[in-house]
Amino acid sequence: MKRSIGFLTLMIIAGGLLQASAYASGSLSGGQGISARSAYAMGKALTFQKLACPSCPLQAADLTKERAMSLKNSLESRDAANRPGTPDDEHIAVLCPGSRAAGCEGKPDEQELVHYYLKRRFKL
Repeated sequence: MKRSIGFLTLMIIAGGLLQASAYASGSLSGGQGISARSAYAMGKALTFQKLACPSCPLQAADLTKERAMSLKNSLESRDAANRPGTPDDEHIAVLCPGSRAAGCEGKPDEQELVHYYLKRRFKL
């Protein structure tokens, strides 16, 4: 009996710690509730589905650290009046909420997710 109560207590404490760690993982930006791990995975998937694929503006082999820096700069200045002036300013438009993106209603900000992935992957 004591053993089962001790085990149950241990399980409750462990469950509380796991739940607390999930909340502590953070989110991409306020309100979206996307964990850092999910943001990285989603950003990676979007990068290779919409930016660097056989039918995309870039090929996967083109995604070097220098190109990632150019994409990052374009993503960071997407709402600014003065953009870097690289071809990547147009390439990022295929990501929601870009001007060439389709079906963005209710989707997360794909540009922000790709930005997050590039920063982490290439240590920018």
